Amino acid sequence: MKTKVIFIVFGLILARLSYSQVENLNSVGVRTLIPFFYFNALNFKGDDPKFTRVDLYIQIPYTQLSFVKEGNLFVATYEVTAGVYDSTDRLVTEKIWTEKIILGSYSEAISRNGSNISSRSFRLVPGNYRLKIFVQDQESKKNASATTELNVRAFHEPFALSDLLLVTRYSEIDSRKEVIPNITNNIIFNESGFYVFLEFYNHSPDTNFSLNCKITNSKGKSILEFNTPYQLTSSRTPIFLKVEKSDFSIGEYILTITAKSLDSTVKGSYSVSKRVFSRWVGIPRSISNLNKAIEQMIYITNRDRINELLKIEDEQAKYEKFMEFWRAKDPTPGTEENELMDEYYGRVEYANQHFSTYQEGWKTDMGMVFIILGPPNNVERRPFNYDTPAYEIWEYYSLNRRFIFVDYTGFGDYRLINRDFSEWFKYR
Repeated sequence: MKTKVIFIVFGLILARLSYSQVENLNSVGVRTLIPFFYFNALNFKGDDPKFTRVDLYIQIPYTQLSFVKEGNLFVATYEVTAGVYDSTDRLVTEKIWTEKIILGSYSEAISRNGSNISSRSFRLVPGNYRLKIFVQDQESKKNASATTELNVRAFHEPFALSDLLLVTRYSEIDSRKEVIPNITNNIIFNESGFYVFLEFYNHSPDTNFSLNCKITNSKGKSILEFNTPYQLTSSRTPIFLKVEKSDFSIGEYILTITAKSLDSTVKGSYSVSKRVFSRWVGIPRSISNLNKAIEQMIYITNRDRINELLKIEDEQAKYEKFMEFWRAKDPTPGTEENELMDEYYGRVEYANQHFSTYQEGWKTDMGMVFIILGPPNNVERRPFNYDTPAYEIWEYYSLNRRFIFVDYTGFGDYRLINRDFSEWFKYR
């Protein structure tokens, strides 16, 4: 029996602001190291068999936009440019559009749970392309861009599946469907599970099919698998598949949907996959491993407290104790945002992006100083020459302190030479 398996992932791409120098990054900048925008580009069968419809979804958190008060309302505007390029980097097609967001309160504008989703469709010949996206906030002129490979598939098989779209909320009242897509691909830890949307295309005489849903963790171990039978007589059938499992541990997973005919005419199967991420409510998006996040607390608590948390075997209990620690330090306990927690792990993420060498950036001397004290007021850099190693001097004017990092190896492994922690070893 010949099996047709197609593995396509149009998953989450995180577009980030780039900071080339640590002295250019202020405290607000660290907190906003969350993605400027998220996007999914998904394959669907077009009305013309020669073309495939690619739906592009863009999601921008409100926290990344500048809202201006207009009367009693708060307004933000941003522009999106999305271009599809061929293998020679020639522009094939481009769409430019503007989104205007109008909110009734300031609390909505600063909510980290708020975001705007827009979408556009492209009509493309199957093949390999490159997708380039540029987003700019019209008020602040802050912008971000992302580029990814775009594999546009054909749908000529007897039966086939579109790409997968996670759904944040799905409801059906009086035959009216309310669908809010989940462009971040984050599965929030809760009791209700989640939905997956896809289209089933049937060009065969068969009508009885089974959809197998399988979720594997980062080690390839299956943590959930179930089959759902369908009778599919239409050439195009939209499907909302409910995934009941709610107790995902924090981390990355692969979601795979496989269609197989239960009749005898058409043999084989057809599969599509997608990377998804599990997180708990209140945890910054940069945290993908709870144990590592606990280890990274070394600059804000003692080793005994860290070991106490790591010894908890039940994942839910460990999460609750972790959140209990950070809630006790929340400077604004009456709000949904824990600014200290966001700031701390924003610094950790920045350190990993900019100071990693043979070890992760948060473990380096530069990472340690940056996480504890934040961005320096000034940085002096001296490159390597024939008799002097490269070094950097970080100055903190308010502390009247300077820190000297020397790269003795020449491989970017900067070591702190004045290691007197007595006056400053406290998270600020």
